Amino acid sequence: MTDLRLCYQTIEFGKTDIHLCTLRDRQQFHDPEGIAEKLGISSAAWPIFGVIWPSSMVLAHFIFNYTIGDKRVLEVGCGMALSSLLLNKQHADITATDYHPETEKFLQRNTELNSDADITFERIDWAKDNDSLGLFDLIIGSDILYEDEHISLLANFFERHSKPTSEV
Repeated sequence: MTDLRLCYQTIEFGKTDIHLCTLRDRQQFHDPEGIAEKLGISSAAWPIFGVIWPSSMVLAHFIFNYTIGDKRVLEVGCGMALSSLLLNKQHADITATDYHPETEKFLQRNTELNSDADITFERIDWAKDNDSLGLFDLIIGSDILYEDEHISLLANFFERHSKPTSEV
């Protein structure tokens, strides 16, 4: 990540602060080994995972006021995982997923910035049924449908990972 320009910020939710290291902007790109390219992620789409989007803020504010209790929560297409970091701060059982190969590195860095426990993460391809996620009580995600084909892929993914009484 050394060739990338980064941004450090703190987002407040009531009296809870979430510290984040993100890409400085959507112009950042760093794929020297072509890992993202091999996954079908173009240079133009590469930075999409690495910034905080308005929809991510809306989801995080919603989830901040949501009663999680003992629900097992899955964040789909987590990107900078703002909601996962917030839920982690509340000691929720959270698993974060994304397809981008750099997401996990940023998640680990941001978990450390917040001095919290590690968040379970799995890099997921919605088209494949080869993950080890299991079933969840609550599945969350924001701004995750970029292509028409994602609709059916995501619907099938939800079906595979939802308990009979799950909320999505």
